[in-house]
Amino acid sequence: MALVSQSLEIIMDLSRTAWESFIRCKRCFYMERKLKIRSIGMPGYPINSRVDALLKEEFDIYREKQEPHPIFKKYNLNFVPFKMDKEKLNDFRNNRKGVRAKSTKTNYTIYGAIDDLWLNKDNNEVVVVDYKATSNKYGVDYVNSKMAYHKAYLRQLDFYAYLLKLNKFKVFKTGYWFVCNAQYKNQKTFSGNLNFKIDLLSYNVRTDYIEDTLVELEKCYNGNKIPLPSLVCDTCRWQTEISKL
Repeated sequence: MALVSQSLEIIMDLSRTAWESFIRCKRCFYMERKLKIRSIGMPGYPINSRVDALLKEEFDIYREKQEPHPIFKKYNLNFVPFKMDKEKLNDFRNNRKGVRAKSTKTNYTIYGAIDDLWLNKDNNEVVVVDYKATSNKYGVDYVNSKMAYHKAYLRQLDFYAYLLKLNKFKVFKTGYWFVCNAQYKNQKTFSGNLNFKIDLLSYNVRTDYIEDTLVELEKCYNGNKIPLPSLVCDTCRWQTEISKL
């Protein structure tokens, strides 16, 4: 197993994305975050980003008026968008700022950018929300999905809920994905439009495991041994096969 110098940069701020990278593959996390050897990245998703931006603007209209969005009425939820200082909300949504908090078991300040917060008026608890834009003719079910990237969606809500708890918010036990699913049915031509089916998917957030993973991450990062390749990581498997040539 390769050894590396201990004189490399020590990170103190840890993003949700970096944490998720560690969950997926310790070796790739170590190579990218400590050794600065980047794997081939994925391109951005500009259409998804535009849907995301429009949804934020839409919910901000209802936030200002403190009125329920129609989706709340559809699902019989006594919710309104959470009212807070606009500048602070913008910081919470900013990828470089986000919701920030000091880890209780490590030296890291952890952070992540949320899409939205709603208020459950039945108990005055904040509701963690993430917007998702997709196109799946079979529908979506993130909670019961076997797909690795859907499992990451669950951890995403977990991490956001934990950040909010550390910031002394009372967090509702259930988080939501606001899913915009471009439809296959009843649309024969594009004509500059996509028809979306809007759904809310719920998930009971878990935060009990997060600090333990942060402890593992810190130990990994501060160590001088590169972790072994993961058997379930596509990048590691590709590198292993290439090394045989």
